[in-house]
Amino acid sequence: MPRLFIVFLGILFSIHSGFAIPQFSALTGNRCSNCHVNPSGGGLRNDLGWYSWNDVSIVPRNAPAIDWLYKGDESNRFANGMLSFGMDLRVMNARSFTEGAERKTFPMQATLYAAFMPVKAVTIEGSFNLAALRKAPNSNSRIVYAGQRMGAFSVLFQPDLTMPTFRAGLFRPSVGMRYDDHTMAPYNYTNGSTRQTYLAPDWSEYGTEVTYEGLRWLTLQAGAFGSEGLSQVQLNSGTRTVSAIGGNSPTITTRAVVWPRFFDDVVNTWLGGSVLVNNSFSMISAFASIGWSDHLSLIADYTVTQKIGITESRNFMAELGYQIFSPVLLYARYESYHTKQASAPKANVGDAGVFGAQVFVLPYVEVRPEYRIWDTQLAGTSNRWNIQLHIFY
Repeated sequence: MPRLFIVFLGILFSIHSGFAIPQFSALTGNRCSNCHVNPSGGGLRNDLGWYSWNDVSIVPRNAPAIDWLYKGDESNRFANGMLSFGMDLRVMNARSFTEGAERKTFPMQATLYAAFMPVKAVTIEGSFNLAALRKAPNSNSRIVYAGQRMGAFSVLFQPDLTMPTFRAGLFRPSVGMRYDDHTMAPYNYTNGSTRQTYLAPDWSEYGTEVTYEGLRWLTLQAGAFGSEGLSQVQLNSGTRTVSAIGGNSPTITTRAVVWPRFFDDVVNTWLGGSVLVNNSFSMISAFASIGWSDHLSLIADYTVTQKIGITESRNFMAELGYQIFSPVLLYARYESYHTKQASAPKANVGDAGVFGAQVFVLPYVEVRPEYRIWDTQLAGTSNRWNIQLHIFY
């Protein structure tokens, strides 16, 4: 057992107030689609998503010094409910794990969202990430991850709440759970002493998807997509480098989640799995959570990603969350990375521990301090402090 995991367990069981970024669905019992236009979560918030967090803050919106900022702020929907707007702005102050690296401040996300609902059954939505326009110093090259898009758009059609939702456009396929931190273990892999990503932030593909949520406790999804984004991801066997996906075959995805609740909705759970496959490339995820409403959440995720004959990664993540009160949430996360390159003599392994907090200081303003420990095959461990400013709507 890696020594970092032992340290994590020691902290976990010696401190009564837990740590971790809570998964809000585990704390509230809501499905992703209850709060987001996207059935799998993330992006533009719907009515419930906006109302749930518009007044969550340490400093209340009616405080004399700031109440002028929120006058007329009654909804994120306009034009008799036909138009919706939203945004996520994130700025990070961080230092890489490389020895001697400088601490830097940089934009992570500057995404604007909009949706148009001409009739009840149809939603046309889109997003644009201004941060993807950022260029490298002394260069005209944009700073983007392989597969990252500057924007996305789709049309959703649901004739009735008990019927499936049909979606088509350029959007993120429903794979695993939608975490708000792209550095989390499920969709990454370790390559020697560094961490790389399979699914970039703002990764999207052209395609179509159907979602069924006619039962309160069930989500079923299936989709067919292109592979332009994933084809940009380069994987190395130890002797040669290839694209994760080659050719013109479609990427097929399936996902299923059950959301049972117990003891008069005091205990919230979800359990699910997803599969993404395109010829010799596949990503299979299993994920689960249990939460005590408005108090504690525990999530786990195990994801296996494989390019046959090139590389295979098996990643595990566990996260415990404690909500002190609505505007302050503590979290701790353990991550385990195991990547085997087909032509390499041994696997690349790594372990990480993450401790931090989400603090909603003002309405729509979150500050997230975070401490990370990274343990690889190299001698010793690396650690760093990060702090993120998140402004959302």
